[in-house]
Amino acid sequence: MPDTKQQAKRYNTIKIRLKLADIFFVILYLALFQVLASSPLKTFAFSFTSNFYSLLTIYVILFSLFHYIINFPINVYSTFILERKFKLSNQNFSGWFKDDIKKGLLSLSIFLIFIHILYIFLRNFDKTWWIWIAIFWFAATIILARITPVFLIPLFFKYYPVENSLKKKIIELSGICKIKILDVYKIDFSKKTNKLNAAVVGLGKTRRVILADNLVRDFNDEEIVGVLAHEFGHHKLAHMWKLIIFGFISTFFSFYVLYLVSRKLVIFLNAGNIYDVGIFPALLLVLFITGFLTLPLQNGFSRRLERRADIFALEVTGNRDAFISLMKKLAERNLADPNPPKLIKFLFYDHPPISERIKLAKL
Repeated sequence: MPDTKQQAKRYNTIKIRLKLADIFFVILYLALFQVLASSPLKTFAFSFTSNFYSLLTIYVILFSLFHYIINFPINVYSTFILERKFKLSNQNFSGWFKDDIKKGLLSLSIFLIFIHILYIFLRNFDKTWWIWIAIFWFAATIILARITPVFLIPLFFKYYPVENSLKKKIIELSGICKIKILDVYKIDFSKKTNKLNAAVVGLGKTRRVILADNLVRDFNDEEIVGVLAHEFGHHKLAHMWKLIIFGFISTFFSFYVLYLVSRKLVIFLNAGNIYDVGIFPALLLVLFITGFLTLPLQNGFSRRLERRADIFALEVTGNRDAFISLMKKLAERNLADPNPPKLIKFLFYDHPPISERIKLAKL
């Protein structure tokens, strides 16, 4: 156990350093791209088409491709080499790379849709575009929540049936919590990682329970019920909607800040207007910095909801020993740092540290 705790400290220290390096890299990339590459790339895209949205598509694809290539070494180390080093990943490089390309193409597709909608609003609503894009983000978040279990998760994992005895207990728990679910599934998580996870995903008719196969294999039924009581707590207490609304407020604020500085950006960068494709990196830079500055507030709100879900789980199950055992096993298997530095918790943790969750169960 002491060795596991030391490994967890080392693993999380490296992860935090990589996260900080990634934040610095994104800021540097956007700033340098704006100064050195944006105008030539816009000219290059214009050589293929004069249609604004076709030009925008070419620009965004190449912009994203350059970022992927430059960021690739850090990406390989943080999501493949480091995970293999600490015996958390079960993938070979080929499997990891296929998944990474798949994630990249999926992210790019969603990003392109979002950027095109943004520029439609920028071009047609001079004073209120920031309001409309925030509303669109709110609607898109709800749509993604509904389609994730149906279309997105199957792109990376296969669904399998769960044994009847465990499934029966989960269905009974959902009835006690008065949460309607479509079904209970497990996914082939262990093919890719030794980490553990469980979730209640989807909204309305798409809501379902998903369990990692290694969680089902290595944890007892009481511990799994404890995990799902926490997840059902999120849905019972409308935490998903609260997070979506909080995200909407945060997005609303970020785009309002962008709106306030947009005219100065246009003048400073000698652009024709706010929807000039040539200042695209500058727009993203403002949004990224604003998002980073509001991240601690979002994480603090999330930690508060997670604590309430833990309290709900403890009250519903009445099994504090199983909850404590669950937390200890999760910390060990996922190499979670049970006692991170307060500043790191404040900046990056959207869940309470394991030590706080265990302390709550002992009250």
